[in-house]
Amino acid sequence: MNLFILPASCVLFILLRFLFHHELIISLWILVWGIDALIIVLSIISIIQLIGTIRKKSNKLAGIFLCTLIAIGSVSYSTNFVKDLGLKLRFHRLKPKYSEIVKNLNSETIPLEGTHLGINYKSETDPIFRVSFSWDGITDNWYGIVYDPSGKIMRCNESDPRFPDKGPKDDVELGNIRMIFGGLLYKADRLGGHWYLCWFT
Repeated sequence: MNLFILPASCVLFILLRFLFHHELIISLWILVWGIDALIIVLSIISIIQLIGTIRKKSNKLAGIFLCTLIAIGSVSYSTNFVKDLGLKLRFHRLKPKYSEIVKNLNSETIPLEGTHLGINYKSETDPIFRVSFSWDGITDNWYGIVYDPSGKIMRCNESDPRFPDKGPKDDVELGNIRMIFGGLLYKADRLGGHWYLCWFT
């Protein structure tokens, strides 16, 4: 077996595991720990093999694979960079359907809440028109995409409502924004245009 097949496979597995984190959690959540354990064991074996090769042959390609594997593994498992990138890629993959739903809601050709194009959605019009597309969650604990043409949804980041003693008080607009879609909105990331990735509790 080629020395570089295993480390290359490990790099690929790590990237796929985090780029498709959402799909993995939804479809194979019971296996996530096992998948992580397998990736880590294979990566350790790869690292040991690559170090042995570097010591014996001073192989530059082995050094490159070693650095790449360690860097990708460290970034993926110690930060949210690759996972966040995966969530953004998921949004852009679904954005055409989301945009079509928003267009149909504006033209009043579909109900304010339901399923269209295989996508579950919910909209609010009082006082501002917004549309949400849940990705995952239980009752009012969920995260997903929110379409907000006002842009005011970003105000939820001014403080964390889960810790009410910190941040601005007696702000009616902020209080209303936090209670959209029946949950407690505590974080929003801008995705471009009027689209936001939001977390509710």
